[in-house]
Amino acid sequence: MGLISRYWILFTVDSLSRCRNDVITSAQDFFNEQFPEVINQKEIPDRNIQRQLMQWYQSNDPRSEMAEKCLRCFISNVLKESCTTLERKFAEKHYLYSAEILPLVLDAHPKSFNTNNKSRKESLTTQILSTFNPQKSNLSTWVITIFKSYSAVKNILKEHGIVQLTDWTILRYTTHTRLKRALSNLQLTPTEITQAVKLLDSFHQVYCTQLTSHRKPKPDSKFTTAKYPQPTQEQLNQIAAIVYGNKIVTCEKILEELQKLATQLRETWMQPKPKGNQNDDNHNKVPKLPDYCIEPFDNCLHQSVQQVIQNHCNYIERKGTQKGRQQAEKYLEALRLFHCDGVALQKIASQLGFTDQPHLSRLLKLKILREDIRRNLLLNLKKYVTELSGYSQSPEKLLELDTQIQNIFGEEVDELIQEAEKEAKNRYRLMMKSTLAQSICQFVAEYLHNRH
Repeated sequence: MGLISRYWILFTVDSLSRCRNDVITSAQDFFNEQFPEVINQKEIPDRNIQRQLMQWYQSNDPRSEMAEKCLRCFISNVLKESCTTLERKFAEKHYLYSAEILPLVLDAHPKSFNTNNKSRKESLTTQILSTFNPQKSNLSTWVITIFKSYSAVKNILKEHGIVQLTDWTILRYTTHTRLKRALSNLQLTPTEITQAVKLLDSFHQVYCTQLTSHRKPKPDSKFTTAKYPQPTQEQLNQIAAIVYGNKIVTCEKILEELQKLATQLRETWMQPKPKGNQNDDNHNKVPKLPDYCIEPFDNCLHQSVQQVIQNHCNYIERKGTQKGRQQAEKYLEALRLFHCDGVALQKIASQLGFTDQPHLSRLLKLKILREDIRRNLLLNLKKYVTELSGYSQSPEKLLELDTQIQNIFGEEVDELIQEAEKEAKNRYRLMMKSTLAQSICQFVAEYLHNRH
């Protein structure tokens, strides 16, 4: 339901980038003539009206031009409201105001309301109209979705130090240590913290292992995967079964518990870091990753795993012989068995026909593999942050940035490698759960599938 006036009030920006609103009389008269039954209603059924307007707009109907006017008015209202929402949310702490965003998303004010105006050809409003499907959502929802993913909006948020993460991104990158630290700061009881850890474990076990099939490619992204989607109903039921056993718990309750946990974590990240005792030897310890670094870290990790394993395969196959190709196949299969299935190296050696385990270990060189991934990961992170910050043309800034990257990411990368090494030495594990092992498993499984 929405306000009726949004179909004939148009928000635009003038030549000085000031927002202005105009009543488009022709659109108002057209709307009242076509939908007389809603004239006296304060709120109207938007979806039905939008379907009709889109039908006229997309056809050769003589009402097409007027329908477009009404739709453009409506879109401009939602864009204006979205900018105002960001201002309310971030003005106090980040000094972000709607006046900065409005010129990026609203159409320029025309001398006359002419739908053939060339300035509208590549506008955000035109993009929204050309991609909107009234059978799948209402127009306001679609406008907000496009607004949030619009590159100009994302860039200005980054300029103000704002990167918004979904609940599922936060949970995906939360470790036991980070969770316990965050919840203890909220003064939760040990029982509540234990239950939260169990919920997070179940989320990782179900959601993260099934992630590849649920993340769809994002064509305009620098990386190959889109953001983390909401867990499916089937996944929520699986999480409920792990956490509560035979007790009947609805997927809605599990979703609510996960969102509550993500909210608690988000709040702790937004709190300022306490200043440590200057006499404490650990007062200079590097903090955990800031929230804006989490998803780039994962993307760069997957990219590094891919590059290093492919390089190792190319080295094994470098002479182009049949024996080299067979060794490369065994190398990849051994990585898969070790990291995906948790099979011991001794059993892998026997299964793949190696004379002994040391022979397999010399082929895999797991310690070297992890070190190569570590070095490559830091290089990819540096490249990502350099491009993001715009320092690539400034040698002085680049040198400063190199130190900053080491401070921000160095500890996290070391922890990632140490976790994988510790897990690899555990003879009693049933499966590999470390972040690095899961990343290697994901890539090798896909790579073997594509090779065959």
